[in-house]
Amino acid sequence: MRIRHIEVFYHVYREGSISAAARNLFVSQPSVSKVLRHAEDQLGFALFDRRKGRLYPTDAGTELFHEVSEIYERVSALNRTAGNIRGRKGGHLRIGVLPSLGFAIVPPMVAAMRAANPDASFDLATLHSEEVTAALLEKRFDLCIGFDDEFDDRIRCRAINAVDIALIARRGMFDESAKAISPDELDGKEMIGLRDSGPVADRIETYLENAGVDPIVAITAQTYYVAAELVMLGAGFAIVDGFTAKRFASDGVQSFSLEGSPTLPFVAMTLTEESGNALVEDAIATLTKLFG
Repeated sequence: MRIRHIEVFYHVYREGSISAAARNLFVSQPSVSKVLRHAEDQLGFALFDRRKGRLYPTDAGTELFHEVSEIYERVSALNRTAGNIRGRKGGHLRIGVLPSLGFAIVPPMVAAMRAANPDASFDLATLHSEEVTAALLEKRFDLCIGFDDEFDDRIRCRAINAVDIALIARRGMFDESAKAISPDELDGKEMIGLRDSGPVADRIETYLENAGVDPIVAITAQTYYVAAELVMLGAGFAIVDGFTAKRFASDGVQSFSLEGSPTLPFVAMTLTEESGNALVEDAIATLTKLFG
């Protein structure tokens, strides 16, 4: 089947009539009928039964539609992407960011960049630390933003700042006047743990082991935001990165620093071999200005 055959068949199948398909395609009814007949001649079987002025898909037509609809949607997405590319004037930047940084970091950065360059466009997506290398090597993103700088030499990490690890808890669980919490105070208390959450979770686990304390991990969450929501509901305390702690601190939730806790590098990551992308450099400069 040719692309035009697919397009006409898709709309006739969805609408159930030649006239409705013609309206959707902005062409005449005879044109749609001609293309549909040509498609059936090429395939060697009927796609529709024609009864009392309406079209009813044959079993073969229904079976084929499942394949055709996927192709049509992919072609439509391709056309939309081509249109977006054609309409870009100020450059386009694809950014991958860790979920814990998605709210705190990227919106202010993009807003500032758009204010300075209204023609710039952005494609934003979240990813996990273990996905960064592959995502950059496969060129799915121009820039990734996250924690830690322990990548191989194919990835260039530029430090923006260092991020503290913080404890968040419902007010009243710890002394509200305390500026920092000793790890000894965590022993035996119910904690919301983090599962497979990258370098922050690794640092937290090492910190607790080195302190020799053993909180009761009654609930394990994969993302910092789920853990923080559980804290708000009084399900226990959580140890998270400083950005997440700042976002969720409120009348009901208090954020504390932890005595002797490590910090994490907050970095912008690109391919080492890539250079000269002005929009990437603008993004890194904006990050440094806002959070450095």
